[in-house]
Amino acid sequence: MPELVDKTPVVEAPVEAVKQELPAEDATAGNENIVPGPELTVEINEKKLKKIVKEGGKRGVEIEGAADMGGLQFFCTMIEGPEGDLDMLVESMKAMNAISDPSEEERKGGAGKLGKMIFTCTDDKFSAVAYVPKDKAEDCSAHEWLCEVIMNVAESKGVAKVKSFEGIDSKYWAAVCIELDGEAGLFPIKMRDPAISHAYAFLRKKGLFPEDDDEDDDEYVFGDDDFP
Repeated sequence: MPELVDKTPVVEAPVEAVKQELPAEDATAGNENIVPGPELTVEINEKKLKKIVKEGGKRGVEIEGAADMGGLQFFCTMIEGPEGDLDMLVESMKAMNAISDPSEEERKGGAGKLGKMIFTCTDDKFSAVAYVPKDKAEDCSAHEWLCEVIMNVAESKGVAKVKSFEGIDSKYWAAVCIELDGEAGLFPIKMRDPAISHAYAFLRKKGLFPEDDDEDDDEYVFGDDDFP
């Protein structure tokens, strides 16, 4: 008996392409290392404070972006808005460190994962704030970093003015305000540029910042004029 052959055409079911979804980058990664700053305990002009916080938030976004592009973990910058006032400078740093809200139309902050030293200076006052997140503090203590800088620009008289904040380990936050004192040889305006150079020199000594390769530190220093 001849073998029966089924000549019904076989229709293969279409195979749906499997779309591989890559995990999105976790925008919250590293937020656990942010160390909140000290509470404001003095009265400050509300209008000026609002401006400082707004500018600080914007600067935080810019610093985060610049650091990402350069693969940097530490950053130094001069802030003009506080005009030498230490309390205002602290508020500026807090605004930079604020966790960005992705739902907001205009991002603010976002630089709390980066170690930073920021400065403000007038003829009469020189102030600086050092901040280092938890995961970087063992390599670079904020207090040690700031003391090294101040020793180079104001010697032991200036280092004696470096302070920490109640309830916050000094390896995370440290600050200083040096007022003009001609008799003691303390001239704020002369400290401005050398302070930034010494801040970067300390980081390079610890292997936390690229060697300069004959480039100027200004390549990595951003002031108010650098951000529109």
